Amino acid sequence: MRKGLQSFLKYTFSLAIAVFLFWYLYKDIDFNDMVARFREANLNWIYLSIALAMVSHLLRAWRWNMLLEPMGYNLKTSRTFLAVMVGYLANFVVPRMGEVSRCGILKKTDDVSVSRAFGSVVTERVFDMLCLLAIIAFTLVIEFRRLNDFFLDLFLDKATGLEENFLTLTAIGITFLVGAIVIFFLLKRNQAFLRKNKYYNKLTAFLRQLVEGITSVRKLKSPLLFWTATLGIWVCYFFMTYVVFFSMESTANLGYSAGFILLVLGGIGMAAPVQGGIGAFHYLVGAGLLLYGVPEKEGIIFAFVLHTTNSIAIIAVGSLSLFLSMIIPKRKSNQAYANS
Repeated sequence: MRKGLQSFLKYTFSLAIAVFLFWYLYKDIDFNDMVARFREANLNWIYLSIALAMVSHLLRAWRWNMLLEPMGYNLKTSRTFLAVMVGYLANFVVPRMGEVSRCGILKKTDDVSVSRAFGSVVTERVFDMLCLLAIIAFTLVIEFRRLNDFFLDLFLDKATGLEENFLTLTAIGITFLVGAIVIFFLLKRNQAFLRKNKYYNKLTAFLRQLVEGITSVRKLKSPLLFWTATLGIWVCYFFMTYVVFFSMESTANLGYSAGFILLVLGGIGMAAPVQGGIGAFHYLVGAGLLLYGVPEKEGIIFAFVLHTTNSIAIIAVGSLSLFLSMIIPKRKSNQAYANS
């Protein structure tokens, strides 16, 4: 009961933040005017953006298969794609729920261990974070002044607050570290007793499988294909934003550097703990366009068009994927650890 209440409050809080950010950005914009501007946009570029997004999701499914393969799972990309799309759909309900949801779907359709699948998802996220950091570094080189001004304005007050509370934060960090060490030695000392507890054994088995999923990248059959898929995902991410520039007159003259800045800011916005990046994505993308002289109103309309069209596509394809996942026959995967 308490856990359910906590989940509800967490969901409600994140949704409230998303709604507030969205309302704050669009409260002064006439809805009819925004619809009219959307109708004026060149939809061919928007359709291309959606197609590129779907290609990126397909590449993500293919790459996920590569991580699962060293653990003995031989899966079809089409079935993994269904799980990936259900995961994206779940993120519109509860932030970060997608990672768990797609593992659950793959368990249902192909009998893949949830713990191993989740471990491979963690590995995916690590590589994506590394790619995003590399893109941020590259973008800083080509547009240092613009990004420097943007982040200074955005985080200066917060950084000042962190400096003032440095001792408090340090004390909290040391407390957590000492607590973790004490717990580790207590578990080590009472390991023989704990092994008799079925819940402890289940937990350790889950953790072993989780680590196995995380370290599966070391056993890739084709690292080159893995990196090719990873590069392809981020190339699609870049161009699915860049091509939308040409759909609107106010952004049609923007270059590649603007595309990289929106890739960075949009990626941060989508990673925010709100449903589907709503509000956070719109704010950051609109602010990024402001750096290039695009009027604030035009920038947030652009963000609305980009986010809404791709969200509709995800909801449509994700819903269809969820339906198909429920009705397709369960496939017993050829898995080396079938008895575990």
